[in-house]
Amino acid sequence: MTLQHNWLDDTIFNMIIDYYTEVQFRPYGSGATRENVLPVLRDLRLGYLSIYAKGHSGYTSFPSALRTQHTTLGQDMPRAFREMTRETGTRLIFYYSGQLDGIAGLRHPEWVMRDQQGNPLKFFQNFEPVFMSYGNCPHSGYFDEWVKVHLEELITRYDPDGFWIDGDWAGPCYCPRCMERFRAKTGYTGALIGMDRETEEAYRQYWAEVTHEWRTRFNAYIKSLKPDCLYSAGNVSPRQEFLAPFDWRSGDWFSPNNHRVLMSISMRRYTTNGIPYDAFTCDTAFIHGWPQFRARSKPLDRMLQEGATLLANGGKWGYWTYPMPNGALVPSKMRKAKIASEFAYARREVVNGTESARWTAILDGERYPGVLPWGRNNVIGAAKALIALHRSPDLLDESLLASDMPYDLIVAPEQNALDAKTVATLEEFVKRGGKLLSTGESIACPEFQRLLGVRLARQNELDDGHVLLKNGDPAGVFAPWDRLELSEAEELYPLYLSWDQFNPEARNLLSNYPIHGMVDEEHPEPAGMPAATVRRLGTGLVVHVPTVFFSTYWQYGNPDMLAWLHELLDVLQPDPLFRTDAPQCVEVALRRKGESLLIHFVNGNPGRDISQVGTEDLWVSDIPPIGPITGSVKCEKPKQATWEPGGKPAQAEWKDGVLTFILPKLEIHTCLVIS
Repeated sequence: MTLQHNWLDDTIFNMIIDYYTEVQFRPYGSGATRENVLPVLRDLRLGYLSIYAKGHSGYTSFPSALRTQHTTLGQDMPRAFREMTRETGTRLIFYYSGQLDGIAGLRHPEWVMRDQQGNPLKFFQNFEPVFMSYGNCPHSGYFDEWVKVHLEELITRYDPDGFWIDGDWAGPCYCPRCMERFRAKTGYTGALIGMDRETEEAYRQYWAEVTHEWRTRFNAYIKSLKPDCLYSAGNVSPRQEFLAPFDWRSGDWFSPNNHRVLMSISMRRYTTNGIPYDAFTCDTAFIHGWPQFRARSKPLDRMLQEGATLLANGGKWGYWTYPMPNGALVPSKMRKAKIASEFAYARREVVNGTESARWTAILDGERYPGVLPWGRNNVIGAAKALIALHRSPDLLDESLLASDMPYDLIVAPEQNALDAKTVATLEEFVKRGGKLLSTGESIACPEFQRLLGVRLARQNELDDGHVLLKNGDPAGVFAPWDRLELSEAEELYPLYLSWDQFNPEARNLLSNYPIHGMVDEEHPEPAGMPAATVRRLGTGLVVHVPTVFFSTYWQYGNPDMLAWLHELLDVLQPDPLFRTDAPQCVEVALRRKGESLLIHFVNGNPGRDISQVGTEDLWVSDIPPIGPITGSVKCEKPKQATWEPGGKPAQAEWKDGVLTFILPKLEIHTCLVIS
């Protein structure tokens, strides 16, 4: 059972110094002096500081019996930082690359993971002139003969407060050791290459279990050396059955590769885990996909915007910084970090100790191992859409479902792994008054078809389809549509065909030709099948949209699709808990603390057009204020309503169980506390 740790619960602002040990042609760490570091530790009031112990190359920032230290190590970095953090009362966390280790792979090729063709699994091959990185098999001698040596050295010498493990997302491995165990577990006798889909899925599940065993073993060994030393692995599957080894959940979300919305989604997933959680946001434009760029510092407003996203969703903020090549902290970046620390501490009371208000949830029942804590495009597409519509969603796996859960709306976005038990729980939830929205391949489950009150007559009958909104505007989804037959359900929206749907010559037009894929708004041609169905069951409601709705929305973000989703939600929730006229770029997070309801507002405006129009300009600069914003929320008559931080009384009126309020101006973040 994962322990709760009060010291991590109480933190609000932390820091990781991203100082990889990979580059051997520069002295490592000589610039990290007391004069450079101690003033920063005192100014920032960090809950913890994380520094590198071992990078993906296998080189360490400390002398090791394994002869892995950086070849031009300027000083023993864990020792230096342990001394300085003790002076300032700062906890010290070590970054350690888990399954990735280039030196171990070079010296022990028998430990290296293999792909299905038997080739060694290499990582970061674009850096090969500088360093090598191999995935090392959990079933090899790597842990006992290598990792344990490092862990014992680090814990007995430096007394760290925790470990943040990266690189535990390698694999799957198909070496003879792994295949032998898989065959014994499943009885599979076929070849490595050419596995059918069912076997591939079984192997992914098997690999998820292998990595879970690895993390459990890793944490157990840390605890055997120091029982109160914390453990977390970053950016890995958040499913409940794999939660046990973690003392806190964490990730490093860097932009512009990762959008701010992905940071929000990860926090909304972690909030259901029941343990502390945080994420690191980088003060440098971190651009894996654009090797021609020079990385530069991000503007302060962007850092505050990303930090506010984490804080509003109950997460701790990890300020991720890059030092100079000699390890010295960069003064301009530390000036931003000090403002960021003050920003976080000002919001401490509306962040720490909060929990989700549990109004809307997205179901992710797919049992893939999952590197990133959000899921496939269907799940993040649903989250992106619901955040844009201010529905404040949480993300759940099926083990957290219950017939009496407090959520008002559950969204099942194109789920391909629904089983009879999950469907039975959802059915009881609806009968008790819950609302359920499903899309696409969720319908493949026979029990789910019965719950929806439809029968799947034919999959993927059309490749395009349209609906007409209440105001007469069209909305289209350019994705495969299923034909449904109604039993207990009713048609909610009819589906209309595209012009030239059955014209064989239309195949010669590119999909992006402007006069193509349109609906005749004056004389729309019915497709003879529903675009959405609705069924009333008990005191609840079920709506199904038979197309790949949310994955398509994630990829393209069509505004007309969002407008249609808004109408569907109005059917499901005609009198919702919360309403606002805020623009879509404003994120709302509904949370609770004790007897108080907290409504966080984050200004997600990028400040400028960041579309790639013949450029690779992805910077977010200043964040323009937004307002006034009005809103309403159902609640008991409050004793007071204030805007935090600052405690300014809200301009609000309570009547008949609804509090109506006005937010005059939203800069980057504020929170309405209803006591």
